[in-house]
Amino acid sequence: MLNITKPLNKLLWTLVLSGVSTLSVLAQETPENQSSLLSPETGIDYTPLQEQLQQKRWLEANEKTTTLMLRSVNREQQGWIPQEEVKNIACWDLRTIDDLWKQYSGGRFGFTVQFPIFVETGNRPGRLVDTEAYDNFGTRIGWRKDGQWIQFKYSLDYSLDAPVGHLPNPRPEYQITGGRLNYTALTQRMVECGLVAYSDPRRPLNYQP
Repeated sequence: MLNITKPLNKLLWTLVLSGVSTLSVLAQETPENQSSLLSPETGIDYTPLQEQLQQKRWLEANEKTTTLMLRSVNREQQGWIPQEEVKNIACWDLRTIDDLWKQYSGGRFGFTVQFPIFVETGNRPGRLVDTEAYDNFGTRIGWRKDGQWIQFKYSLDYSLDAPVGHLPNPRPEYQITGGRLNYTALTQRMVECGLVAYSDPRRPLNYQP
């Protein structure tokens, strides 16, 4: 009688080993893998931000967002990004930050969530319109309260009960105004990086303070 046990066992082991190899390759390619959050433009790893957002640690995630944006333009030591440096924020990094915020907030938070509200309230990317328009934007997303800008960043609402678009808010610890100059430059960078679609022939995207 023909003994097929050994050939069969050999075949099974071959399949098992092949399966392990295949699974290893798939694991390396999955979007959730850590390497997929390593910026090819700046070398910054966005895994810590992902972990904070995944755990709904909104305040820490907002702090981390500020730190990572500063690092992306080599301004971490200075602690702030001048308007003329906003254009140097890497597109991959800006998109990744936005995608992570949207993913883990169920679409409530993110730069591209803020953008349509920014435009709806009369503002234009890359161009200062008037303070009233920006005040209206701040009121809509909860950066203003009782007619005043929230001055201390720790007074923001770090919960899913916050208004849509409330976070992220990459701002200094203390800010008297809403940072209109820098945020308007940031919206222009969103357009340049293709995060949002925007076209208004009456208002060119050249920055004009």
